[in-house]
Parts: sequence; structure tokens; C-alpha cells
Amino acid sequence: FLILSYLTAIYLMDDAYFLQALAMFFFSLWKTYIGPLMAAGLGFSYWEMLIYNMGAAVIATLGVLGTNDWFLARRKTKVKGFDKNLRRILRFWRRYGKWGAALLSPVLFGIPSYAFVARRLKDRRRDILLEISVVTFIWCSVLYWLGLQGIIMAETNSFLYFS
Repeated sequence: FLILSYLTAIYLMDDAYFLQALAMFFFSLWKTYIGPLMAAGLGFSYWEMLIYNMGAAVIATLGVLGTNDWFLARRKTKVKGFDKNLRRILRFWRRYGKWGAALLSPVLFGIPSYAFVARRLKDRRRDILLEISVVTFIWCSVLYWLGLQGIIMAETNSFLYFS
């Protein structure tokens, strides 16, 4: 469904729109805070913003999960415990939990980093994809709303309003 939506959108759009959507998509492959703000500033609708940003997050997650599983399956040597960096990540993981790490991943760590670490810690692929999708949806919605409120505030020189 997602690929069909992209192909339909590509067929129906002009060059400037395509380049803007492509830039928003590529910015959202790693972290998702720039994409929704770009969408608000460029006049994209909420659903367009969600399609491009959520699509990028899901594609990045699927790419990392597939690459990680392929790499670990082809690896000849056994993993010898935890290295220094993984210990630091594991300490954060234990302190804030899986959902704390997932909540911060789209804006702080990066979506591929979270998917890699979660898979390395033996989390299921389906759970990782669901967590990234839910958290990215929340972040994209909040950041898009904040971007629209910032535009309204800049145009009217007033405070945030809730409507």
C-alpha cells in the first residue's frame, strides 16, 4: 500500500513538489524532527506529511532489520559479549526501558540506531517496527502541529492558541 501511494503521488506531482517531498523523505530516514517542520513550512497537508515521514521511518527500519539479520547470519565468528559502546547503550536501555529508548529514537538517537540495538538485544522484528511506527507517528504529529503554530505565531505576532 505504501509503495502504491508513493507511485501515485510521484505520477501526479510537479517537479518542485517532488523535490520538496524527496528532501523531506530523506531527512526523515534517520531522524524525524526536520521532516514535519519542513512539511508545515512548505504547506504540505497533515496526511502528506505522514505519508512521507512515516514511509521514511518504516523503510529505514526495515532496511536496518534486514541488513542486520543478513549480516549476523553470514558472520563466521561468534559474538563475544558486549563491547564498550553496547554496554553504554544497555545501561540507558535498563534505566529508561525499551519504550523510553523508542520514544527518544526518532529525534535523538536515530531510527536506524534504535532498530539495530533493539534487534541486537533480541527484540522481535514485528515489535520493533510497531514501536517505531507508533513513536514516529506521535513525534511527527506533535512536530507538525508545533510547526504550524510557529507559522501562525510568526504571521500574527500572537501566542499559541489551541484550536
